[in-house]
Amino acid sequence: MKLGIIGLGGWVTYGHLPALSELGVKVESCVDIDERRVKDFSSKTGCKGYTDYIDMLKNENPDLVLIAVPHSLHAKIALDALSNGSNVYVEKPMATSFEEALKLVEASKKKNKILVVGHEFRFEQNSLTAKKLIKNGELGNIYHVRSLYIRQKGIPTSSTFIRKDLAKGGVIFDLATHLVDLIMFFLDFPTPKSVVSRTHYVFSQDKTKFSSYPSPTLPKDKVEVEDFASAFLDLDGISVYIETSWASYIKESKREIVILGNKGGIHIDNSLYFMRNIADEFFISNPLTTQQRSVYKEVWSKIINAIEKAEIPYPFCTVEQGAINVAILESMYKSAMEGKEVKIDIPAWLLQSAKQSLEVN
Repeated sequence: MKLGIIGLGGWVTYGHLPALSELGVKVESCVDIDERRVKDFSSKTGCKGYTDYIDMLKNENPDLVLIAVPHSLHAKIALDALSNGSNVYVEKPMATSFEEALKLVEASKKKNKILVVGHEFRFEQNSLTAKKLIKNGELGNIYHVRSLYIRQKGIPTSSTFIRKDLAKGGVIFDLATHLVDLIMFFLDFPTPKSVVSRTHYVFSQDKTKFSSYPSPTLPKDKVEVEDFASAFLDLDGISVYIETSWASYIKESKREIVILGNKGGIHIDNSLYFMRNIADEFFISNPLTTQQRSVYKEVWSKIINAIEKAEIPYPFCTVEQGAINVAILESMYKSAMEGKEVKIDIPAWLLQSAKQSLEVN
């Protein structure tokens, strides 16, 4: 399998590359607009380097392309890669508009190529165990979900995250996208009905004070996107609360999801807890799982197998599921901008396609 990587930032260097190396997968080609990055990466991996991804696609004709570039470029590059005949692994969000996302669904089907979205949190043991508990009916009828992904000091300092023209959005596209995907995954992609959302731009002038990341490449860049967002979703009658922030005056950063049913509940943070009644007594489990390890090795092992078999294995986020996630995120932005509830309209065929790949192995 010929693998090409477009975008050589931190997630590739510190997340994907170690897993690829451990699996013995050779990167055949790489692309970045930064010539220094290309030179360093090519020297480290022995791959052929480019500064223009179109040249790489035409000259190398990769079987699979990993796309890890600014959000605004995800859809355009993914479309070009699919048109070239490559399978695609694109980082989240898959696109920054539902219109773009639908084009990717169409292109993937037309070219009969796989596109998966980088929602790696699905591969965590906490997530997989929670999914099985829900699928087995242990929670009964689910009626509410509460989710948080909040940082104490975590404003990105890279231009690719804080400039509006590059990122298109802030904490919604960066963090809320993970919560939306996990919740939709857990609940078997119910029909999104509506959303009420609010965004705030609180720490735009204090990004270095409220960030634990390295200094920005361009210190003059201001945070032009939202650093806080909250939303209340109606998922076919299930109420869902989402809260995300890059920086907050809080005790500690946290990511957690609480799922409530009429027979039991799940609390996911660093561990997973299951609550229910046993013999009329309220029972709280010991941690069923604890997630500490990186999941990238498992992700890459499965995607390589997927390309060879031309099918998408569980629990990857498919192009159809990614498109629905984008529709929800876009509606969150629209609601925040208009200051009112926004209806979410997802075609029935897309929802049906999204559900078909959720069979638990």
